[in-house]
Amino acid sequence: MDAHRLADPTSFATHDLRGSFSCFDFVDEHFRAFPNQRLSGIPAARRIFSLARSFDAETLVVEDITPCGLVQDEIDEIAALYPGYAPAGLQRLSFWRKAFRTPRGLDSADDGDLIGYAILKRDVVPTTPDRSEWHVFEAVFPKYDHRHNCVPCPKPHAVAVWQERFSIPGLLYCQQNRLNKACAHVALRSLLTRMLPEGDIAYSRMNMIAAQGHGQHAPSDGLTPQQMRRILTTCGVTFSDVDYEQEEKKNPTVRTDVPFQKYLYAGIESGFGGLLGFSMSGPQADESKHIIPFFGHTFNKDTWAPDADVAYFNIGGGVGYVPSSSWTSSFIGHDDNFGANFCVPRLYASPQQVQYVVELRGANTEYGGLIAEAQALQFLYSVGGDLDQTNPWSRRLAYYAHPAVQRVILRAVGVDRETYVRHLTDIRDWQGHREIRALPQALADFLPDLLWVVEVSLPQLFPANERKVGEIVLNAGRPRDETKDPSAEIDYGLFLMARLPGEYILLRAVNQYGPSFSVVRSRLKSHVELLRLEGSIV
Repeated sequence: MDAHRLADPTSFATHDLRGSFSCFDFVDEHFRAFPNQRLSGIPAARRIFSLARSFDAETLVVEDITPCGLVQDEIDEIAALYPGYAPAGLQRLSFWRKAFRTPRGLDSADDGDLIGYAILKRDVVPTTPDRSEWHVFEAVFPKYDHRHNCVPCPKPHAVAVWQERFSIPGLLYCQQNRLNKACAHVALRSLLTRMLPEGDIAYSRMNMIAAQGHGQHAPSDGLTPQQMRRILTTCGVTFSDVDYEQEEKKNPTVRTDVPFQKYLYAGIESGFGGLLGFSMSGPQADESKHIIPFFGHTFNKDTWAPDADVAYFNIGGGVGYVPSSSWTSSFIGHDDNFGANFCVPRLYASPQQVQYVVELRGANTEYGGLIAEAQALQFLYSVGGDLDQTNPWSRRLAYYAHPAVQRVILRAVGVDRETYVRHLTDIRDWQGHREIRALPQALADFLPDLLWVVEVSLPQLFPANERKVGEIVLNAGRPRDETKDPSAEIDYGLFLMARLPGEYILLRAVNQYGPSFSVVRSRLKSHVELLRLEGSIV
């Protein structure tokens, strides 16, 4: 699936980005939305150059490349849809931290010198001149290098420049062309490239799946929620979603009962991401809708909202806990209209505008992060009597988890068994103690393949130290009891164990008198670091 990124060039040119080089002039000259408009450079191309500037790029390499792989697949699909269609341009741009003028400059370059790349494509359709324009077929740039910009599991993408092959980490950005792909297509592809074993997906495959059972399907019209579900399911991707337009007919308060932010955050924290579909506003909006992918978030340890929500705005509200997403200021995602790696304020979109949200999950994960957190809170109440009252951190946990206080912090992360066992092996408590060496391996023999690890932390400990006092571990691969309200009733079939200060609490039995637990002592007696996926802060 990398063939189009590794395509052979037919030309090679460099541009010195230092000094008086104008990115605006370059985009206006080379990547106009419409050839007869001098100042009509496409916004997504401007964003690419802006990202390169922010990383102090010194050299731009421009190559004309030969269509192949997914690019050729798209050309074939458009040709079948639009008589008279002809591809009119295909260029690969790469940005570098070092200065060079000839291909020989790449001989000494390595992956660390590459800032990012973009493949731009121009399609010409005589019958639809308003769509005969350049667009960004794909681009990859890493996140802005700030420790509180969190992008779990960025994928390395292979790309060739002249005769050399390089790798760049990031989340694929793609732009619609309104011919064979719309915003939903490119949003799906951005996230699926990180999840599919084959590493990418052709738009023609999406359209073939979308058309099943629907007769005629016009790709330029985009995808409905039902078609997106079919694509995800056919690709073997597990997900949770809410179609607010439909659900509101059954539950008028669904937008407040099931906040879209929780779905996005759970997908992001587990390294898979989420999709947000919304209706546009304004006099020209009509019924127009748009959907964008999210794959990261920012973390603001100084935010006022978590304390204020509990102290001022939810008094007696029965919230039960503070979600770790409360410290998220923005979600990081792409908007194909404008470009890659934008920060979108978490509360920017009005709940009334949001029409569809998708939380992507690990394969065979039976329920989402929202349910995992709700169940973990109930389990935390159940094991409260088994906390070690001689441990000051257990006493603090008991205080903050008490129904009268409700300030315990929960963070759900979906991982496999190996990731969690490795985490247990590596972590140290505040006094520097590590777990007994044999214990994580013993747990590996007991735990199932898929887990929800719901981390438990306390006010100030979580934002200031980015640490936790323990976690509730649930079986993510077991179907939950659909007859139980996940926010009010415990499904003991999901509970595996709780690791809390100085002890592991395991479920022994459940009878008419309630649950009973077994306790195994732990060397981790105080708080430890959070579970961090590759490239993640929180």
